[in-house]
Amino acid sequence: MRGRMKIPRLIDLLIDRRDQVINLCEIKFSINPFTIDKKYAENLGNKVSSFREASQTRKAIYLTMITTFGLTKNDYSSSMVQNELTMDCLFVRLTV
Repeated sequence: MRGRMKIPRLIDLLIDRRDQVINLCEIKFSINPFTIDKKYAENLGNKVSSFREASQTRKAIYLTMITTFGLTKNDYSSSMVQNELTMDCLFVRLTV
């Protein structure tokens, strides 16, 4: 595959911002707060690295988790995730 761009791992959502930042969004549905364990942290790291290599971007890449009920706080979530959104951010209850 010399000369071709290697297709990166599946990415749920990319937001390419004007301030030289790209939000690489990982979207997860869970009935409980989502937990990033060692294996999943490695997967996320590989996803960010693959994207950086394939896109050859010089922009900062922020890992953003979009989850149903947030993340379980642990060393992996604290060290890897720059932004966290829950369904409460996406759905607003309107009162009439």
